[in-house]
Amino acid sequence: MHLRSKILVICILAVLQGLSVLGQGRKAELHGIVSTVENGKKVPLGYAVVLLKPAGSYATTDEAGSYALRGLDPGTYNLTIQLIGYETVDTTLVLSAGSVRKDFLMKESSFRLEEVHVVAQASKAGESTASMISRQAIDHSQTSSLRDIMQLLPGVGFSNPDLSQAQTLSLRTASETAMNSLGTAVIVDGAPMSNNANMEGISSAINGIASTIAGAAGSSASAIPNSGIDVRQLSTDNIESVEVIRGIPSVQYGDLTSGAVIINSKAGAEPLTIRLKTDPKIFQTAVSKGFHLPGSTWGDLHLSGDYAHSNARTTEAYAYYQRLNLKSMWTRRFGALNSSVSLDLRFGKDTRNRNPDDERSSLATGGTNLGYRLSANGTWNINKGWLKTLRYDLSNSFTYKESYHEQDYTNAVSIYSTNMVDGTTVANEKGLHVHDTDGKELTAFQNGQDAYAIMLPYFYFSRYDFYGKEINTFGKVTLNLYRSWGKTSEKILLGADFKSDGNLGDGLIYPEGTPPQHTGNAEAGFRPRPLYEIPFVNQLGLFAESTFRTSLLSRIFNLTAGVRMDHIAGRTAVAPRINAGIELIPGVLSLRGGYGVTAKAPTTAYLYPNRAYYDQININNSEAAAASDRIVMATTYIFDTENPALEFALNHKAEIGLDIQLGEKRRLGITYYNERLDNGYTFGTSLDSWRLMPYRTWTLAGHGTDGEPLFTQALDTRRFFAYYTPLNTASEHHHGVEYELDLGRFDAIRTAFFLSGAWMHTNTSSNGLTFDQNMQGGSNIYSHVGIYEPRTWQYHHEKSVTTLRTTHNIPSIGFVVTLSTQLNLYTCNWTEIGNDTMPSRYISREDGAVHPFTAEMASDDAFRYMLDPRSESRFITSRTRSTVVFNLNVSKEFRNILTASFYVNNLFNSRPLDPSEITKGTFTELNNPMYFGFELKIKLK
Repeated sequence: MHLRSKILVICILAVLQGLSVLGQGRKAELHGIVSTVENGKKVPLGYAVVLLKPAGSYATTDEAGSYALRGLDPGTYNLTIQLIGYETVDTTLVLSAGSVRKDFLMKESSFRLEEVHVVAQASKAGESTASMISRQAIDHSQTSSLRDIMQLLPGVGFSNPDLSQAQTLSLRTASETAMNSLGTAVIVDGAPMSNNANMEGISSAINGIASTIAGAAGSSASAIPNSGIDVRQLSTDNIESVEVIRGIPSVQYGDLTSGAVIINSKAGAEPLTIRLKTDPKIFQTAVSKGFHLPGSTWGDLHLSGDYAHSNARTTEAYAYYQRLNLKSMWTRRFGALNSSVSLDLRFGKDTRNRNPDDERSSLATGGTNLGYRLSANGTWNINKGWLKTLRYDLSNSFTYKESYHEQDYTNAVSIYSTNMVDGTTVANEKGLHVHDTDGKELTAFQNGQDAYAIMLPYFYFSRYDFYGKEINTFGKVTLNLYRSWGKTSEKILLGADFKSDGNLGDGLIYPEGTPPQHTGNAEAGFRPRPLYEIPFVNQLGLFAESTFRTSLLSRIFNLTAGVRMDHIAGRTAVAPRINAGIELIPGVLSLRGGYGVTAKAPTTAYLYPNRAYYDQININNSEAAAASDRIVMATTYIFDTENPALEFALNHKAEIGLDIQLGEKRRLGITYYNERLDNGYTFGTSLDSWRLMPYRTWTLAGHGTDGEPLFTQALDTRRFFAYYTPLNTASEHHHGVEYELDLGRFDAIRTAFFLSGAWMHTNTSSNGLTFDQNMQGGSNIYSHVGIYEPRTWQYHHEKSVTTLRTTHNIPSIGFVVTLSTQLNLYTCNWTEIGNDTMPSRYISREDGAVHPFTAEMASDDAFRYMLDPRSESRFITSRTRSTVVFNLNVSKEFRNILTASFYVNNLFNSRPLDPSEITKGTFTELNNPMYFGFELKIKLK
């Protein structure tokens, strides 16, 4: 039995076992008061959420701070209490049958606490490796985007804030790839954000989708269609906490491969907070305020807004990015139902006006994103027998995207055709008939067809626009079942989710006769394509998971096993996942590990790629002296580039870790991970997309009695035309070791030490064939196509990064300073090369069939041109020298009203030169340049 099948059986048995445990006994009740201390007196806290894990039972305190949890099974629970603006209470309780009262004190979150949390804390997340980043850590880091927050994770290198380029998130990789970011889910308040309906790009059939068409300073105005979402659009000011799951996530999280970034927004009452931040490139301001609405039944309303302006470079005022976010979140309790509704309004704009000094290209680009996101979630506290809660998550978002690109093109001569009928031939005037010397008509078009083909001039000005209207809808329902008996408990999750992604935009638009410039094959034509003609993509997911906890020989054992099934457009993926942990030495040493499959569905761009248009030039007499002889004629062939065999991208994730508790506050965690994805998405050529097509040309041979130019055939042969198609050939193998050593705070010196880092290795390659067509005699008309086997080139990337964060705080004056010392031990890149000196096979231009390429053919003049000269430098390993970077963050509170913060990145401006192993005598400057910023936060109660 395969491992996947075994895990599936385990999951089903675990679910059935949980459903069978319905024994009744005496119940436990937990109640008490949650309060805080103000001016030496206890003050009750209303609207705090008291949550019992793993049962999932919860309660919300009333205005008197009282809470009550009834109908509980006796056993051991993890209790957390959360309230905006206060430190989370996290403790373990052992409940016996009967009524138990537990009162709790919450501390207001500030830099005046004895111990501040300004690093990413390890989170169990169902025994999967994860990190929890608090609001306090976000404030101290002075972040501008979600990507800045990710620098708190183990092994992530330091970088300076930058909003001038699209920012995506990647996890556990030594080299960021589009597939890794596409598989990193960003989940906000229970509902995932989506880039699945993004179709922005000129034509996937010509060169794949590698970039969008607009952006500041040449960057993308938004994330590209085959990558993750652009997280610049998210404000960090309305975030309460961020959890990053890097290991094997729960099966309730779908449509991902790399992991999940889970964002919890601020909700509830909060003092008026104003934040002002500035650095050499970014100015940012944010305002937030939470209200208890009048009356006891109207709930809470939290409002926030954020504006940011960023220059791509301080010397280029014509290139900049702007962002505006507005958010409101309403929360209310309806008896046993806790619910929230939020509305996000967002605006983002990339602008690159013409450079006044650029008189040659007159390049200007721009992109605007405007949209909303309406979401709702709620938890119904049922607490009847084994059924504890029911949770729902709903969201709908709409994003209007408008991008443009304008430029003066030179050396732009190529064919341009408006022909949209396969196999027809048109000339440079609508309805023009062209004949040969025998009087036979060469043009072939349908009656009334309004199409023509012209040669574009050497120089012309082009502006093209792209319009998108992305609509994303999500819904999810989760049942939480829980039973406990003795030292054993089981939690079961059952649920389903649904996603729908579509785009109703107009797509690529350009004035007739001035298309975007061709890249690559000059006869691969552009055509407008309305996106609203593309069907919506709907995805259904079902999941079941059991978390079993017991005590074996006085050692706690946890087992979480689940399975998820996703279905989209006739494709189905089954993804089993399992995590387990056991105490080897009670309270001191624990072992954990897991294995699972995560699946990312193909996006709209992969399911419905552009058609390929081959405009074969038959006659090009456009430079004839006589105007009547200036004839252009082209035949259009149209190819459907869809790949019916495209399947879910599957990532196989495994990890094993040790957790060592070193006293009450100190902890060491070491995790080895190994992830392999062999069928990731990419655009490329395949055997089916190399087409041997007729190639016929005619030349001017004379004129008819009426002066009509007549032509005679010059060539009647064949040549290859290739187009890009969606493929499952991207291969990525990530493995490495992550480590975290939390030494806690040494009270005598008021200083805490936190060491984290990672050694990472990433291997990327292609599981598909690679094609190479060298030109024989300066023309590919007479050229075969060489074929190289899968994984001929494997690209290795390796790095080792360790960061020591030393935090000194003085609670009495609200002062916190953190020195982050990062050692980049090395970054290493090399290529593992198979037989790349000659192809193993070739596609013949004679018959279009695949034939072996032998060693004898390599010395044959008829085939020798197919061999590529290879440089010996391709075997050289590039390895950087070790560097150390110091970042400084300082925060100071003034009377609980004002917080001033300052940071300096690369404190000593260390920029060592690293010699190139490949190009002798050249150097690369390592580390980011010194960078600094200042922030004021005003809190008015």
